[in-house]
Amino acid sequence: MPARIVVLGGDGQQADPQDELAEPVRFQVLDSAGRVIAGVTVQFAVPIGGGSVPATSKVTDSRGVVETLWSMGPLGGVQTLEARVNSVLMATATATTCDPSDCFPSEQLSSTLSDATLLSLATYEASGQAMHPTVVHGHGAATGFWLAITPYPSSNSSFENPSIYRSKDAHSWVAPAGVTNPIVLPEPGGYLSDPDIVTNSDLHLWLYYRSVVGQQNIINLVRSRNGVVWDSPVTVLTAPSHQVVSPTVVRGAPHAPWQMWAVNAGTQGCSAPVTTVERRTSGDGLHWSAPIRVELGQPGQTIWHIDVQWIPARSEYWALYNTYPDGTNCATNALYIARSPDGVRWTVYPAPIARAGLIDAFKDLVYRSTLMTDPRATRVALWISGAAYQINVGYIWRTANVAIAVNDLFAIAASRAGALQGAPFRGNLPPPEPDVGP
Repeated sequence: MPARIVVLGGDGQQADPQDELAEPVRFQVLDSAGRVIAGVTVQFAVPIGGGSVPATSKVTDSRGVVETLWSMGPLGGVQTLEARVNSVLMATATATTCDPSDCFPSEQLSSTLSDATLLSLATYEASGQAMHPTVVHGHGAATGFWLAITPYPSSNSSFENPSIYRSKDAHSWVAPAGVTNPIVLPEPGGYLSDPDIVTNSDLHLWLYYRSVVGQQNIINLVRSRNGVVWDSPVTVLTAPSHQVVSPTVVRGAPHAPWQMWAVNAGTQGCSAPVTTVERRTSGDGLHWSAPIRVELGQPGQTIWHIDVQWIPARSEYWALYNTYPDGTNCATNALYIARSPDGVRWTVYPAPIARAGLIDAFKDLVYRSTLMTDPRATRVALWISGAAYQINVGYIWRTANVAIAVNDLFAIAASRAGALQGAPFRGNLPPPEPDVGP
């Protein structure tokens, strides 16, 4: 007798409304002892989302497995596919579609990242300077694109406090009505940095960020259902400074644990002659394992900040990371991309996708950046931050946006001639971030 059905594959994918998912959904029927059962008729139903499957039922094979293609319905949000035996619900798979009006940033594809356009942001301290972007597409009460970013006027860390913006098209960003930026403030004697925004399965927005207080790195989390009202911060991780720099969190593949990557810069922070990338895992996004070092590095370069995204259509993780030459400081002049099947073993590329000098506003630095692909991972939008240095003023920080075909982006990364003939590393530039708390 069938006792349960497990989802073997194809769960948690993304697609445009009315598109077919990139891979089929596979179910396996088991008895009470966990043995597979062949010859069982499994019925399919799509109760939420208005999608469809080619056949309403299939019979399990010798491995107890059935699989079905699944086309999305016309609505945005979470859609469900149920598997039943004798009309008894035994398993549910989910997929996510974006809202039909804003599935992907509506912009013309560029052949070069030098076409990046600067964002116009009304920052709470009125400078318009901002860096460390992180973008997510929300659903439910938090529909639309969401940008978390930190103002950083002339590298003044007292203003580096996570702020939230919303957009329907990922071009024009405004603070949502009712929100007060910044959404969190530092403890006395400390400063904030490095926000990273994700969505949870219950459609909440989760925003992780780094707090530096004394000699401690503290990773906090705030959550919101609508992007306007945010819960009080919860501390999820602590470590000595500066062993958790630029945390980036991903829910990842279906049934995979939560994962967090961060840069370990030891005690020297922005002046560390070498850093490592570490990975932690979690069952709930709140309680994290001890770190393990991952195989991610660029010859002759030191990684400073990192952003990781799960790409469902490719069943792999992509990482963006900015670097500086070994033995210098974190005035990073290059931005690289890498790919991984598991978040531990990474394939790196010889050339950066961007260098300092990409645009005038990034004359001296390219910095922490992020990306988003369309559901089939044929197009990618990037939000790149960087700065130009002015004597007696300091760094002027900006963030820019550009979209490019995925094949063109990786062609740039694979070119041993280099991405762009941008500015070389300027060893006389001051560190753009503090090494210790103020």
